[in-house]
Amino acid sequence: MYTPDQFLHKRPSGTKAELNTFAKTKLKEFFETYPLDDSLEYLWRMIQQSFYTKSRILPNAERANLIAFYEYLHTMILAASITNDELKSPT
Repeated sequence: MYTPDQFLHKRPSGTKAELNTFAKTKLKEFFETYPLDDSLEYLWRMIQQSFYTKSRILPNAERANLIAFYEYLHTMILAASITNDELKSPT
């Protein structure tokens, strides 16, 4: 089982070229694993599950923050998809 620290606090490092390669590789891997439509559907499912939990009701401020995060992440996935498509096309 992974701990949150393995994901939350790990940042890539290296030269600008290494970071560029890392970003392009991760974009490619992400969209090969989760095509755009699947990505957006899974993101929506995640937000739904956080709102419809039976164990506790989210306070309004926390709910508003989750909605804002969802909207930004949704847009980031769309932008990443465009960048990924550009990386696939020959230049």
